[in-house]
Amino acid sequence: MNKLLRNQKGIAAVEFAIIALPLFVLIMGSIEMGMQMYQKARAEGVLREAARMSVTGDPARIGEEGEKIDEYVKANLQLTNSTEVEIEKLFYDDFSKVGQPEKRLSNSTEAPYCFVDTNGNKQWDKNPSRTGIGGAEDIINYHVTITYDALFPLVVNVITGEDQVVIKAQTTLRNEPFAGNIDMKEQECCVSAAPGNPVTCEA
Repeated sequence: MNKLLRNQKGIAAVEFAIIALPLFVLIMGSIEMGMQMYQKARAEGVLREAARMSVTGDPARIGEEGEKIDEYVKANLQLTNSTEVEIEKLFYDDFSKVGQPEKRLSNSTEAPYCFVDTNGNKQWDKNPSRTGIGGAEDIINYHVTITYDALFPLVVNVITGEDQVVIKAQTTLRNEPFAGNIDMKEQECCVSAAPGNPVTCEA
């Protein structure tokens, strides 16, 4: 019996079996995290270059509605065959309006109430942006959302509950002063308590 207890044969295999699972999980998690950091850094770099393309306002370079910029971004962010890239282009007349809600002229959040409409859509907005590449000296805000299948879905699923990785990046720049820009004029709008909540505005 003592001889059996002193037998060390196979102990290395047992020890390896004990530490193998957490070791492999650590290695896979490190690779997955490295991939995410790489894709995040790449996305930010591509967005900065796309924004520099846009600020010139040259249709031959960016397309009439910025479609050539979209093509450039998607082509440079296709990390895997499963990668999906969503692009959102928003613009503002001034930096002071980026991400700022429109001013309310009353404390009420339900009709009737009045507000300052800065983007011309006749409704109160928490983020009064407009969609597109804007005009001269407009502030352009590019958002990109990248979704791809995780390299190690089991590891990612344990942490996030999902089998895919989602990465977001954005950048904000001012367009160059090329010709053709007309800023949106602010107007005061009031939402009525009448049926349908009609809106009336005055410049």
